[in-house]
Amino acid sequence: MEQPKPSVHRSRRWRRQTVELAAAFLSVTAADLIAKVVLHGTDGPIVLTGSALVLFAVALLHAWWSPHAPPPTTLWRVRTVPLAHTPVTLAEHEITLMSLHPGTEELFLRTPRSLDPGALAALLTTTGHTLRDSPTRIA
Repeated sequence: MEQPKPSVHRSRRWRRQTVELAAAFLSVTAADLIAKVVLHGTDGPIVLTGSALVLFAVALLHAWWSPHAPPPTTLWRVRTVPLAHTPVTLAEHEITLMSLHPGTEELFLRTPRSLDPGALAALLTTTGHTLRDSPTRIA
């Protein structure tokens, strides 16, 4: 793969720094506006109470959702001869068959992140699959 030219790298860095600076200015402006509303506005206590309630609700939602969030997964490409029992076998091991491409004999699988390529290959071969090559991690 060809390395990007230094001028391209500087251009990307310059754009990123410009966006970060704009975000900092926007944050300061928002903080100043909120401070003025709270100090000088008649609705200051209402704004503070509303903000506190929203933050509390978000914290509760996060605390509730965290244990219910799906576990991290990995996407794999496996070149094999698919068998009729493939979906059932995979489901027993918490592996999701994302797509099957019969012309190229490729399976795209989503597995728990803890499963490594050797274990995935061993699982597929013990269930009768003939692997064309080792599983390739996509994401």
